[in-house]
Amino acid sequence: MKSLSFRKGSASKVLIVEDDEASRTMYAAVLRMEGYVVRTAADGVSALRVIEAFSPDVVILDLRLPMASGFEVLHELRTALPATSVPVIAVSGHEHGLSLAKRNPDFFAALQKPFDPNDLVGLTRRALRRRQMD
Repeated sequence: MKSLSFRKGSASKVLIVEDDEASRTMYAAVLRMEGYVVRTAADGVSALRVIEAFSPDVVILDLRLPMASGFEVLHELRTALPATSVPVIAVSGHEHGLSLAKRNPDFFAALQKPFDPNDLVGLTRRALRRRQMD
């Protein structure tokens, strides 16, 4: 992957990486209602392309994805950027992966599916505040 560069802008941009279409659509709708600019990706390879083109302020990342896992996407992101550049929120319905994500300091937070959409909104806000402080 080429070097990723991120622009600072006034609009908060969120990337949702989720292979389940219904979940991806619901997460996007909830965050758009909160005023965020949202892009989505359905697999790990597409996520890396969108990250490079979209320069998100926050990434919401499913851990089990086709083509490249959430952990692989995170590794590529962290290899290209400093650890504090983009907060990444892990989401998963699998306890083992979620447990690994919670212990990984490169994740901002982790949510177990299914979760209350308000929890996603709250974590996204916290992640953006952290990014603004960095």
